[in-house]
Amino acid sequence: MARSRRVGIHRLIDGKLRIQEDALAVECLIELTSQSKPISRLLGTPTNLRELFVGHAYSEGYGDIRHSEVKVHTHSSGSVQAQIGEEILPRPSNERIITSSCGACEADGLEELIDSLEPFTEQHPQYDHHLIFSAFLDMKKHQDGFRETGGMHAAALWSESIGLHCVAEDIGRHNAVDKTIGFALIQNTNLSHQFLLLSGRCGWDLVAKASRSGIGTIFCIGACSTLAADTARHLGMRIFSFMKTESSVGIGVLQ
Repeated sequence: MARSRRVGIHRLIDGKLRIQEDALAVECLIELTSQSKPISRLLGTPTNLRELFVGHAYSEGYGDIRHSEVKVHTHSSGSVQAQIGEEILPRPSNERIITSSCGACEADGLEELIDSLEPFTEQHPQYDHHLIFSAFLDMKKHQDGFRETGGMHAAALWSESIGLHCVAEDIGRHNAVDKTIGFALIQNTNLSHQFLLLSGRCGWDLVAKASRSGIGTIFCIGACSTLAADTARHLGMRIFSFMKTESSVGIGVLQ
C-alpha cells in the first residue's frame, strides 16, 4: 500500500488562498492477528507490514515470529489486517496505560513498568559522537516519506561493523521502531551490538521496546522523558538525546 496520498488543500500564499494538492501521510487501522485472533490494533502507515508485525511481536514480548508467513488483507474500509497462522497469546487488557506516543501497555503501576523489563547485561559498544551524528544525516537521506509529507517519524540501527541500516518510517514513532526491529530480526542481526537511532523524542515505551529487543543504547534528535531516563538508569541502558553536531545529553551508563 502507498505511504502517502495526494489530496486537495487550500494553501495561503501572499495573503491569498490557492487550491492546490499536497501529499499527506497515509494513516489507517492496522490489525495484527494470530489464527484470526486479534493481537494488537495500531494506527499507522501500511508499509513494511511483515517487518511491523515481526518487530511488534518481539518488542512487546509476544515472541519471535521472524520465520512466520505474514498474510496481508486490505478491507474496503481502508483498514489492513496482517495475519500469521501460528498462535501467539495476546496480553491481558485489564490494565492499560496509554503512552505519550499513542501506544499502550499493560501494567498495574509505574514500578511495574520498570520492573517488568530485563537489565541490559552486555558490554556497551564504544561509540564516536561524530560518527553517530553523521549516521543521522545519512538516515535523513533515506526518509523519503518525510520528504513527501513532512509527517513521518524514522528509526534505524547503527553499528561500527555495519554502519547505518534497517531504516524505517511510519506516522507513529513506535511503529517505526517496530519496523526497524523487524527488519533486523528477519536479517538475523545481533541486536545487542546495535544502536537505535530515533528521529524524534524518546519516551518510556521506546526504551521498553529497546530493552525487550536486547538493545542497550538509544540516540535521538529530540528530548528524553523522565520515565525513559529512570528506566534506562535502572536497566543499565544509556540514552543520548538532543543529538547535535558537537553535543548531546547523555543519561544512564556512560562509558
